[in-house]
Amino acid sequence: MLGETLALLAAAAYGCAGVSIVHSKTTAQGDNGVFLSVVITLIASGVLWLGWGTTSAVTLKSAEGLWAAAFFALAGFASNIFGRQAMYRATEKIGAVRAGLLRRLIPVFALPCAYMLLSQIPNWRTVLGGAIVIAGVVFYMRPSRNLSRRLPSIGVVLGLLSAAAYALAYCLRAAGLRTVPDAALGTLVGASVAVVWFMNATMVRHGVRQGFWHLTSDRTPAHWRTAIALSAGQLLQFFALKFTSVATVAILGSLEVLFSAALVLFVSRCEAVEIKKLLLASAFAALGTALLVVG
Repeated sequence: MLGETLALLAAAAYGCAGVSIVHSKTTAQGDNGVFLSVVITLIASGVLWLGWGTTSAVTLKSAEGLWAAAFFALAGFASNIFGRQAMYRATEKIGAVRAGLLRRLIPVFALPCAYMLLSQIPNWRTVLGGAIVIAGVVFYMRPSRNLSRRLPSIGVVLGLLSAAAYALAYCLRAAGLRTVPDAALGTLVGASVAVVWFMNATMVRHGVRQGFWHLTSDRTPAHWRTAIALSAGQLLQFFALKFTSVATVAILGSLEVLFSAALVLFVSRCEAVEIKKLLLASAFAALGTALLVVG
C-alpha cells in the first residue's frame, strides 16, 4: 500500500499546485513563480540524485553519455520551459480543474512521440485507451449552458500545448534513460538547462536589472506553495514507482483533477465546477489511462 499512498499524495500535490496557480495570479508582478518552481525542481532533483542516484555524472562524459545528456537537456527544455509555462498560463485562464483534465492527454500525445523517437508502435488497447481519454476530456470541456461565459480559447490551446510538450519531454527522457538509467540525474540536467535558459532569455529581453526582478519578484506564500507542491508531486511519483506499478501510479495520478475540484469547492471557490460531469470525465480518463499503460 505504500506505493499507492505515495501516488495518491502525488496527485493531491499536483491538485494543490493547480489551485495555487489560480490564487497567485492576482498578486503576480513577474512570471507568477514559474522560475521559482523550476529552481525548486532543480534543488529537489539534485538532492534525489545525490541521495538515491544510481549513476555518476562522470558517465555523461562518454560518447553515449553525451547523447543521453543531450536527450535530457531537450527533455528539460520541452517540460520546464514550454510545458511548464504553458501549464501556468492555461491554469490562469481556464482554471485548475480544466487545466488538470487537459493534462490527462499527456499519454495520448506521447503515442506519436514514442513512435517517432522510440519506434514504439501502439496496439489496439493503447489506441482505444487514448480515444477514451479524449472522449472524457471533450465531454467536460465542451460549452455548457450552466456556465455564464465561454472558456478562453487561448487557455485551452495552451493547455493542449502543455500536454504535448510534457509528452515530448517524457519520450526524450526515455531515450536518454536507455543509456544512462538514472531518472534523477536526467531531471537534474533538464532543470539546470531550464534555469540557465530562463535567466539568459529574460535578461536579454528585459535587461539585467529588470529581468532579475521579473524572475524573482513573485515570492508570496501562494507562489511557494505552487513550487513546492509541483516538486513534491514529482518526488512522490518517483518513489511511488519504486513500490508499485507504472499503471497504478498513472491511474491514481488521474485523480489530480478531483483533488483540485475538492479544493475549489470546499476551500477556494475560485472557479465553477460541474461535479457530475467531472466525475464521469475523470472515470473516462482513469479507464483510458489504464488501457494506455497496460496496453
